[in-house]
Amino acid sequence: MLPSIWEEPILCCFRLCVWQITFSQVIAKTSMAQERTLEEVVSPFLMQLEKARAVPLVPDEDSSYSDVTFLFENIKKEACEVKNILQRVSKWENEIINDFGGIARHLDEIIEEDSQLNSIRSKLQIVNTELSKLKNRMQIPLHVPVIEAAAPTTLPSLVPSKWVHAKVSEQWKRLEIERKILESSTMSNLQLSYDNLDLQLKLCLLCFSIFPENSIISKRAMIHWWIGEGLVAATRNQTAEDVGKECFEKLIAREMVEPVYHKRRYAVNQCKLHPWIRRMLITVARQARFFEFDSNGNATWDFSATYHACLVEEHQLEIDVASLRNILTIFNVSERYLQFEKSWFLDLRKISVLQLGRWHNFYRHHIEVDSTEFLEGLPSSNQLKYLCLRGISRIIELPSSIGRLSNLRILDLHACHNLERLTESITSLQMLTHLDVSECYLLEGMPRGISFLTELQVLKGFVIGGSTGNYNCRVAELARLDKLKKLSIYIGSKVTVTEDELDELQNIKGLCILKITWAVSLSKKERVHQTSDSTSLLASLSLPLNLEKLDLRCFPGEKIPDWLSPSKLLKLKRLYFTGGMLNTFGDKNESEVWNIEVLRLKFLNDLSVQWTQVHDMFPKLTFLEVFRCMKLKSFPCDKDGVWMNNDMQQVNR
Repeated sequence: MLPSIWEEPILCCFRLCVWQITFSQVIAKTSMAQERTLEEVVSPFLMQLEKARAVPLVPDEDSSYSDVTFLFENIKKEACEVKNILQRVSKWENEIINDFGGIARHLDEIIEEDSQLNSIRSKLQIVNTELSKLKNRMQIPLHVPVIEAAAPTTLPSLVPSKWVHAKVSEQWKRLEIERKILESSTMSNLQLSYDNLDLQLKLCLLCFSIFPENSIISKRAMIHWWIGEGLVAATRNQTAEDVGKECFEKLIAREMVEPVYHKRRYAVNQCKLHPWIRRMLITVARQARFFEFDSNGNATWDFSATYHACLVEEHQLEIDVASLRNILTIFNVSERYLQFEKSWFLDLRKISVLQLGRWHNFYRHHIEVDSTEFLEGLPSSNQLKYLCLRGISRIIELPSSIGRLSNLRILDLHACHNLERLTESITSLQMLTHLDVSECYLLEGMPRGISFLTELQVLKGFVIGGSTGNYNCRVAELARLDKLKKLSIYIGSKVTVTEDELDELQNIKGLCILKITWAVSLSKKERVHQTSDSTSLLASLSLPLNLEKLDLRCFPGEKIPDWLSPSKLLKLKRLYFTGGMLNTFGDKNESEVWNIEVLRLKFLNDLSVQWTQVHDMFPKLTFLEVFRCMKLKSFPCDKDGVWMNNDMQQVNR
């Protein structure tokens, strides 16, 4: 159920519903014209069935009336169900009616020729079978054969598609093949599959319409967008992010969105759209005025008749200041160089989603802004829930006025490589649930007062380093965040910590996912010069008992530390090591048994361990990935560096 707080987007829903009603009226008129034909076939069929039922039967020694009576009743029931389906799905009527007439000929044969019980039974069984097949062909949602999309050049899918394989050439386009496809019954069937989604899934799916053909789309970006626009909201038992993940999985299950896998991983973090589904969504979104598109199906900045606008590359922005006051979403589809007037943002009174950064995971895609002065106009946008500046260059500092965005839920500053300092005013964002400053390598600390963000569920890029002055937040503050589930920590090269700094991690009781990155991994010659602070960090660290996933990057220790013990982390299911100086898992005879199911080992040139030891230490292992670990020669991994147990392979198939 959509949340009541989603007010302005209801207008978009209303427009969508109005368009669907209009479309339904057109279909209704067509159905009225065909209804007579339908009645002329189905009704006579039922009459013929009754006549056939009245035919005197000559009993055989090995037959009874009961099975024939059952067949008559079942056929009548099936025929009535088929009639109801035909009335709902007028697009299929001609094909179904023709097949229906063919089945009816068997009843003609009964009436005109047969009176023997066995012969009648045989023909009735044929009718019964054919009717069942006919009804099965009419199940919803439809699974129609669709042409496979051309693989994107940037990130090809490694999983075979369910669609039929083919390529659409430029010559086909010149022959207007695409237009004919859009008018085909297959496209109508895709429309029918869309129509059978509930309103929430329809609106979530329409958001995909703006992306260029064959785009690889981040699941995270879509879920954050849905949260910002109010398409998904928290319930008593689920966070808004969990509800968004469910919607995403449903769209995949309905085959409206195609998952993109990487190295046979069972987790899906990216997806794409088949071109036909994309075309269908563009048609619906344009009709519903959800977005505006040009003649080639590309999303545009034009929001004169809608509440959503898209930034596209090399497109001159024409700003109607009066219309800005009603806009709900601005989404950067392809613009690389952002130039905004501060005055524009002063008029964005109702905006809830401002996605200016990357929506995909291609790190080479460059976006930069000429100035951040426009952000000073944002405080007037007190409905803003999602602000994404992900991967944008030349953002050195956010203005202190950002702290006045009282409804902001998600602030994404991931990979803003020029960001040097976080304004202390972010501690005023008391509705914030997601804060991502990961890969902002110039940050030397976090402002004190993070503990005031009591709604925080995800905190990425928390920096431990710099000085112990009044600015820097300490780990102990995070223990007050009762709703914090996911945390990533960056331990800077200039570490200044107390002896028990990381020991405070164990007090974050609800934490389920933790990533720790050390800024520098020392070479063998430099290990003797490790600072006392670095050494104390390794010795004093204590982990939360409820941890389910642990990701250690550039780990400076040579062996598994005492705090990383299966007896202390009974719920840990996923363990990742990327880079660092780890060279052993410990003595085989002293190794403890883990409950780990997923293990990833990457860039560990010093690690030397036998497969038998790993197998003994991790008896519940279902997935192993090894990448650039030169000494791990005995591992039974495939060419992708992946090993999966037999049971897990069956699940993925």
